Amino acid sequence: MRPLSLKTKAIALFSAIALAPVAVAVVLLADVNQRAVRTSEESLQAAILSEVASASIQLVRDVESDAVAAAAIFGHAAGGAIRDEDAVASVRALVATRALIDAVRLEVPEAGIGTVIRKASSSADVPAAPPALRRLADERGVGFGVVGPARGLLVARVRPPEAAGGPAAAGGPAGYVVAQVELDVLARDLAAIAERHFGGEVRLLIADHDRRAIASFGLPGAAPGSDVSALPLWSKLPPGAVWTDKLTLVGPHDEGGHRMIGVIETLPDLGWAVAIWRPEPVAFAALDEMRRRGLAVAAGALVLALALAVFTAGHVTRPILHLVAQARLIGARRWRELALGGARRDEIGELTTSLGRMADDLEQGEAEIAREAKLRGDLGRFMDKAVVDAIVRGEHPLALGGKRAPVSVLFADVVGFTPLAESRDAERMVALLNELFSMLTEIVFRHGGTVDKFIGDCVMAVWGAPLAQEDHARRALAAAEDMMRFLETANEEWREKYDIEVRLGIGVNSGEAIVGNIGSDKRMEYTVIGDVVNVASRLEAIAAPNQVLVSEATRDLAGDAFPLRALGERNLTGRKTTTVIYALDAG
Repeated sequence: MRPLSLKTKAIALFSAIALAPVAVAVVLLADVNQRAVRTSEESLQAAILSEVASASIQLVRDVESDAVAAAAIFGHAAGGAIRDEDAVASVRALVATRALIDAVRLEVPEAGIGTVIRKASSSADVPAAPPALRRLADERGVGFGVVGPARGLLVARVRPPEAAGGPAAAGGPAGYVVAQVELDVLARDLAAIAERHFGGEVRLLIADHDRRAIASFGLPGAAPGSDVSALPLWSKLPPGAVWTDKLTLVGPHDEGGHRMIGVIETLPDLGWAVAIWRPEPVAFAALDEMRRRGLAVAAGALVLALALAVFTAGHVTRPILHLVAQARLIGARRWRELALGGARRDEIGELTTSLGRMADDLEQGEAEIAREAKLRGDLGRFMDKAVVDAIVRGEHPLALGGKRAPVSVLFADVVGFTPLAESRDAERMVALLNELFSMLTEIVFRHGGTVDKFIGDCVMAVWGAPLAQEDHARRALAAAEDMMRFLETANEEWREKYDIEVRLGIGVNSGEAIVGNIGSDKRMEYTVIGDVVNVASRLEAIAAPNQVLVSEATRDLAGDAFPLRALGERNLTGRKTTTVIYALDAG
């Protein structure tokens, strides 16, 4: 075997000297970036977990506030401030306006009293409070506990108010208001959060102190009420951990041979724990890309070392060490101090570009998540969900102003409502209108529309805004058909319940309108204005009971998909020219 020549040895030696710093730097970069990506993932999971915890606590607090309000009303009745029948009526009115509860139970165990007060449209029942929850309510004023799969009970103690001369007399039988908390709402919240932030590639869990599932996402077999104590993630909890203490645990664990990264947080107020975790390969996908690029840089450095040897080694080491420092800045979230620019076009430049892109992606991702969460939280209390989604996606500005858009507008009005309201009890008429508008709103949403506003006994709905819909006319006519079909079955119940038969007059028109934010800088409303709205309103005004009048513009856009019967030309109030109208014969 021929010995290696000196030139070959020199090339090998110089290449090794040049390549060693590059190899060390790549390893250091991988290590530093692993910590940076891990820290970013843990921070993201902690932020999402806070959102889950807030949703869980808010659900219980919303029901708690309603139960406490009902207990206060009954407390006034117990103290003689109001009559018992007035207290029951007030609580029934309170329940009728709440979305989270359909009924509450007033119980006085010592007197054998147990009465369920429910919405007029509900047949819901509320079970009696367990003694343990009543004792908790005696101590704290309220008590909450999970009593079954996806179901909790909240118990509020009824206390008479203090009299003018001192505290109310003690010694009377204890009374309680019991409200049921439907915990399956949390499962829908978890699914929405998982899809919004992770595209569904995550596992979320809410469990009680007995380690039974309350709600979950991405965990087959973890149905509400099922035992989840065998899950490996609980191994991160310290021995004897009590869930009524505030705990937040971050770190990895093994699950079925796979490495996971996750966060556990306890909710002391509820005695629950919430957890989030996902596989490390999914969470650290950016790190894998970084490693691949690092290997490419190392290979390029080897080729370069063969040509430039020792001279190149020093030239490569300096920028690599700079990248290590920049990676540390990324791990510390010191975005403004990064200096990843430069005109290098070699492998080091490619690595610098990759690191810069990764830093930009991390910064923008965290900022976007924070911005979207704050924007949804701020706007969701005041605006329709469709408008909020459009604002978050950047499709709809918050400033005053509007734009032209093709839309279809529907007006639905209760024919002859004023005489009906004058001759009947106001509370019953309000309850009837609430039932009617609830179903009409559901029909509008089912066909992709937006409820613009309620005007007395009339509802205005729009298709084609804020999101464009090519088939807006067909959607509006389909909704009008469903409204008439709904009346056929609903009137049977209303005749028995209210001694009333509701008849609707509906007008539908299509065309170009101004859509946008109308109002002032301090108070604005997303709405639709223009002649297309006026014509739809005029059509509704002349519609006969249970008749749907449709403009020629809507008929042309809808085509032959609906049974439209020509009624000729009509003079509409406020218009100089006649309008061709059609009647929709709903089947």
